[in-house]
Amino acid sequence: MTEPAVSSPTLHLRTLGDAAVMLRGQPLVWPARSAEELLWYLHAHPDGAYRADLLADLWGLDDDPAAANRFRVALHRLRAALGRADAVAEVRGRYLLHPDLLAASDTAALHAGLRAADLARTEAEREDALRRALACVDGEYLPQVRADWVEGARAYHRAARVRAYVSLSMLHCARRECPLAVQTLGRAVQSDPLIGEDHHQRLMTCLAQTRGRFEAVEHYRRYRRYLRDEVGDTPMPDTVELAERLKAGDLVCREAEQPG
Repeated sequence: MTEPAVSSPTLHLRTLGDAAVMLRGQPLVWPARSAEELLWYLHAHPDGAYRADLLADLWGLDDDPAAANRFRVALHRLRAALGRADAVAEVRGRYLLHPDLLAASDTAALHAGLRAADLARTEAEREDALRRALACVDGEYLPQVRADWVEGARAYHRAARVRAYVSLSMLHCARRECPLAVQTLGRAVQSDPLIGEDHHQRLMTCLAQTRGRFEAVEHYRRYRRYLRDEVGDTPMPDTVELAERLKAGDLVCREAEQPG
Protein backbone atom coordinates (compact mmCIF):
# COMPACT_ATOMS: atom_id res chain seq x y z
CA MET A 1 0.00 0.00 0.00
CA THR A 2 1.35 3.41 -0.98
CA GLU A 3 1.86 5.83 1.89
CA PRO A 4 -0.17 9.03 1.56
CA ALA A 5 1.70 12.21 0.83
CA VAL A 6 2.32 14.39 3.84
CA SER A 7 2.50 18.14 3.41
CA SER A 8 5.96 19.31 4.35
CA PRO A 9 6.86 22.25 6.56
CA THR A 10 9.05 24.93 5.02
CA LEU A 11 12.26 23.33 3.78
CA HIS A 12 15.32 24.78 2.12
CA LEU A 13 18.23 22.72 0.81
CA ARG A 14 21.51 24.59 1.01
CA THR A 15 24.18 22.90 -1.09
CA LEU A 16 26.51 25.67 -2.26
CA GLY A 17 28.93 26.14 0.59
CA ASP A 18 28.09 24.80 4.02
CA ALA A 19 25.56 22.14 3.00
CA ALA A 20 22.52 21.85 5.26
CA VAL A 21 18.79 21.32 5.24
CA MET A 22 16.93 24.21 6.85
CA LEU A 23 13.60 23.30 8.45
CA ARG A 24 11.52 26.31 9.53
CA GLY A 25 14.71 28.36 9.45
CA GLN A 26 16.69 25.95 11.63
CA PRO A 27 19.26 23.31 10.57
CA LEU A 28 17.72 19.86 10.42
CA VAL A 29 19.08 17.36 12.94
CA TRP A 30 19.60 14.07 11.13
CA PRO A 31 18.57 10.79 12.77
CA ALA A 32 21.39 8.99 10.96
CA ARG A 33 24.22 9.90 8.63
CA SER A 34 22.96 7.46 6.00
CA ALA A 35 19.74 9.47 5.60
CA GLU A 36 21.64 12.68 4.95
CA GLU A 37 24.01 10.93 2.53
CA LEU A 38 21.03 9.56 0.63
CA LEU A 39 19.49 13.04 0.32
CA TRP A 40 22.64 14.61 -1.13
CA TYR A 41 23.19 11.70 -3.51
CA LEU A 42 19.68 12.04 -4.91
CA HIS A 43 20.03 15.82 -5.11
CA ALA A 44 23.18 15.33 -7.20
CA HIS A 45 21.22 12.93 -9.45
CA PRO A 46 18.00 14.82 -10.22
CA ASP A 47 17.08 12.32 -12.94
CA GLY A 48 17.16 9.53 -10.38
CA ALA A 49 19.42 6.57 -9.69
CA TYR A 50 19.05 2.80 -9.57
CA ARG A 51 19.43 1.19 -6.18
CA ALA A 52 22.41 -0.89 -7.27
CA ASP A 53 24.30 2.23 -8.42
CA LEU A 54 23.35 4.12 -5.29
CA LEU A 55 24.53 1.33 -2.98
CA ALA A 56 27.82 1.00 -4.83
CA ASP A 57 28.50 4.74 -5.01
CA LEU A 58 27.47 5.67 -1.47
CA TRP A 59 28.53 2.71 0.62
CA GLY A 60 30.55 0.42 -1.64
CA LEU A 61 27.95 -2.33 -1.34
CA ASP A 62 26.62 -4.95 -3.71
CA ASP A 63 22.85 -5.03 -4.15
CA ASP A 64 22.22 -8.02 -1.87
CA PRO A 65 19.45 -8.48 0.74
CA ALA A 66 21.49 -6.96 3.57
CA ALA A 67 22.38 -3.88 1.52
CA ALA A 68 18.80 -3.54 0.29
CA ASN A 69 17.62 -3.51 3.91
CA ARG A 70 20.15 -0.81 4.77
CA PHE A 71 18.80 1.24 1.88
CA ARG A 72 15.18 0.81 3.03
CA VAL A 73 16.10 1.97 6.54
CA ALA A 74 17.96 5.03 5.21
CA LEU A 75 15.04 5.85 2.92
CA HIS A 76 12.52 5.59 5.76
CA ARG A 77 14.66 7.85 7.96
CA LEU A 78 15.07 10.39 5.17
CA ARG A 79 11.32 10.61 4.57
CA ALA A 80 10.62 10.91 8.29
CA ALA A 81 13.29 13.60 8.80
CA LEU A 82 11.91 15.71 5.94
CA GLY A 83 8.34 15.22 7.08
CA ARG A 84 7.26 13.91 3.68
CA ALA A 85 6.27 10.37 2.86
CA ASP A 86 6.59 11.34 -0.82
CA ALA A 87 10.07 12.87 -0.48
CA VAL A 88 11.54 10.08 -2.62
CA ALA A 89 9.66 8.21 -5.32
CA GLU A 90 10.53 5.06 -7.24
CA VAL A 91 9.85 5.39 -10.96
CA ARG A 92 10.66 2.39 -13.16
CA GLY A 93 13.34 1.24 -10.79
CA ARG A 94 14.96 4.64 -10.30
CA TYR A 95 14.74 6.61 -7.05
CA LEU A 96 14.13 10.36 -7.38
CA LEU A 97 13.71 13.31 -5.05
CA HIS A 98 10.32 14.97 -5.20
CA PRO A 99 10.40 17.98 -7.57
CA ASP A 100 9.36 20.27 -4.70
CA LEU A 101 12.56 19.38 -2.85
CA LEU A 102 14.74 19.99 -5.88
CA ALA A 103 13.00 23.34 -6.38
CA ALA A 104 13.64 24.26 -2.74
CA SER A 105 17.42 24.21 -3.18
CA ASP A 106 19.91 26.98 -3.81
CA THR A 107 21.03 25.35 -7.05
CA ALA A 108 17.48 25.69 -8.37
CA ALA A 109 17.61 29.41 -7.57
CA LEU A 110 20.99 29.72 -9.29
CA HIS A 111 19.78 28.16 -12.52
CA ALA A 112 16.42 29.96 -12.41
CA GLY A 113 18.27 33.27 -12.19
CA LEU A 114 20.40 32.37 -15.20
CA ARG A 115 17.32 31.45 -17.22
CA ALA A 116 15.69 34.75 -16.26
CA ALA A 117 18.84 36.61 -17.32
CA ASP A 118 18.74 34.91 -20.72
CA LEU A 119 15.13 36.03 -21.18
CA ALA A 120 15.58 39.56 -19.83
CA ARG A 121 14.46 42.37 -22.10
CA THR A 122 16.55 45.11 -20.59
CA GLU A 123 20.03 45.45 -19.18
CA ALA A 124 18.59 46.28 -15.74
CA GLU A 125 16.43 43.14 -15.75
CA ARG A 126 19.41 41.06 -16.80
CA GLU A 127 21.60 42.45 -14.03
CA ASP A 128 18.87 41.90 -11.45
CA ALA A 129 18.43 38.28 -12.55
CA LEU A 130 22.17 37.62 -12.42
CA ARG A 131 22.42 39.10 -8.94
CA ARG A 132 19.52 36.91 -7.80
CA ALA A 133 21.30 33.90 -9.23
CA LEU A 134 24.52 34.71 -7.41
CA ALA A 135 22.86 35.69 -4.12
CA CYS A 136 22.53 32.02 -3.18
CA VAL A 137 26.13 31.12 -4.03
CA ASP A 138 28.32 30.65 -0.97
CA GLY A 139 30.94 28.21 -2.18
CA GLU A 140 31.43 24.89 -3.93
CA TYR A 141 28.63 22.36 -4.39
CA LEU A 142 28.45 19.86 -1.49
CA PRO A 143 31.96 20.64 -0.24
CA GLN A 144 31.72 18.03 2.51
CA VAL A 145 31.44 15.20 -0.02
CA ARG A 146 34.65 13.59 -1.24
CA ALA A 147 33.47 11.04 -3.77
CA ASP A 148 33.46 10.51 -7.51
CA TRP A 149 29.66 10.52 -7.71
CA VAL A 150 29.43 14.23 -6.90
CA GLU A 151 31.92 15.48 -9.47
CA GLY A 152 29.53 15.66 -12.42
CA ALA A 153 26.98 17.74 -10.52
CA ARG A 154 29.73 19.85 -8.97
CA ALA A 155 31.15 20.73 -12.40
CA TYR A 156 27.66 21.52 -13.73
CA HIS A 157 26.80 23.94 -10.93
CA ARG A 158 30.28 25.47 -10.97
CA ALA A 159 29.90 26.22 -14.68
CA ALA A 160 26.58 27.95 -13.97
CA ARG A 161 28.16 30.05 -11.24
CA VAL A 162 31.06 31.02 -13.49
CA ARG A 163 28.69 31.92 -16.33
CA ALA A 164 26.75 34.22 -14.01
CA TYR A 165 29.91 35.98 -12.82
CA VAL A 166 31.22 36.40 -16.37
CA SER A 167 27.91 37.76 -17.63
CA LEU A 168 27.70 40.25 -14.78
CA SER A 169 31.29 41.35 -15.32
CA MET A 170 30.55 42.03 -19.00
CA LEU A 171 27.64 44.28 -18.03
CA HIS A 172 29.95 46.23 -15.72
CA CYS A 173 32.62 46.36 -18.40
CA ALA A 174 30.23 47.75 -21.00
CA ARG A 175 29.29 50.52 -18.55
CA ARG A 176 32.98 51.10 -17.77
CA GLU A 177 32.46 50.15 -14.15
CA CYS A 178 35.97 48.79 -14.06
CA PRO A 179 36.35 47.99 -10.33
CA LEU A 180 33.08 46.01 -10.37
CA ALA A 181 34.12 44.26 -13.58
CA VAL A 182 37.40 43.21 -11.92
CA GLN A 183 35.58 41.99 -8.83
CA THR A 184 33.07 39.79 -10.64
CA LEU A 185 35.48 38.49 -13.27
CA GLY A 186 37.99 37.73 -10.53
CA ARG A 187 35.38 35.59 -8.78
CA ALA A 188 34.73 33.71 -12.00
CA VAL A 189 38.43 32.96 -12.43
CA GLN A 190 38.76 31.99 -8.78
CA SER A 191 35.82 29.60 -9.10
CA ASP A 192 37.34 27.92 -12.14
CA PRO A 193 40.98 28.71 -13.01
CA LEU A 194 40.53 26.65 -16.19
CA ILE A 195 37.94 29.08 -17.49
CA GLY A 196 38.69 30.11 -21.08
CA GLU A 197 42.01 31.87 -21.40
CA ASP A 198 40.32 34.85 -23.03
CA HIS A 199 38.76 35.61 -19.64
CA HIS A 200 42.20 35.63 -18.03
CA GLN A 201 43.30 38.05 -20.73
CA ARG A 202 40.32 40.29 -20.08
CA LEU A 203 41.01 40.24 -16.34
CA MET A 204 44.61 41.25 -17.00
CA THR A 205 43.48 44.27 -19.02
CA CYS A 206 40.89 45.18 -16.36
CA LEU A 207 43.51 44.95 -13.62
CA ALA A 208 45.84 47.19 -15.61
CA GLN A 209 43.10 49.80 -15.83
CA THR A 210 42.09 49.70 -12.16
CA ARG A 211 45.11 48.61 -10.14
CA GLY A 212 48.04 49.14 -12.45
CA ARG A 213 50.24 47.04 -14.68
CA PHE A 214 52.02 45.30 -11.81
CA GLU A 215 48.76 43.74 -10.58
CA ALA A 216 47.97 42.68 -14.14
CA VAL A 217 51.36 41.08 -14.66
CA GLU A 218 51.19 39.38 -11.27
CA HIS A 219 47.91 37.76 -12.26
CA TYR A 220 49.58 36.52 -15.44
CA ARG A 221 52.45 35.04 -13.42
CA ARG A 222 50.06 33.26 -11.06
CA TYR A 223 48.11 31.88 -14.01
CA ARG A 224 51.31 30.72 -15.70
CA ARG A 225 52.41 28.92 -12.50
CA TYR A 226 48.99 27.31 -12.17
CA LEU A 227 49.15 25.97 -15.73
CA ARG A 228 52.67 24.67 -15.19
CA ASP A 229 52.07 23.03 -11.80
CA GLU A 230 48.50 21.79 -12.13
CA VAL A 231 48.01 21.19 -15.83
CA GLY A 232 51.50 20.80 -17.26
CA ASP A 233 50.86 23.47 -19.88
CA THR A 234 51.82 27.02 -20.78
CA PRO A 235 49.78 30.14 -21.68
CA MET A 236 48.82 30.77 -25.28
CA PRO A 237 51.16 33.00 -27.33
CA ASP A 238 48.67 35.87 -27.42
CA THR A 239 48.43 35.78 -23.61
CA VAL A 240 52.22 36.00 -23.38
CA GLU A 241 52.19 38.88 -25.87
CA LEU A 242 49.51 40.68 -23.85
CA ALA A 243 51.57 40.31 -20.68
CA GLU A 244 54.58 41.84 -22.43
CA ARG A 245 52.49 44.77 -23.67
CA LEU A 246 51.15 45.38 -20.17
CA LYS A 247 54.67 45.23 -18.73
CA ALA A 248 55.61 47.97 -21.21
CA GLY A 249 52.77 50.14 -19.96
CA ASP A 250 50.29 49.68 -22.79
CA LEU A 251 46.61 50.11 -22.01
CA VAL A 252 44.83 47.62 -24.25
CA CYS A 253 41.25 47.79 -22.96
CA ARG A 254 39.04 48.54 -25.95
CA GLU A 255 36.16 49.77 -23.76
CA ALA A 256 38.41 52.30 -22.03
CA GLU A 257 39.70 53.56 -25.36
CA GLN A 258 36.18 54.43 -26.59
CA PRO A 259 35.18 58.11 -26.32
CA GLY A 260 32.74 58.96 -23.52
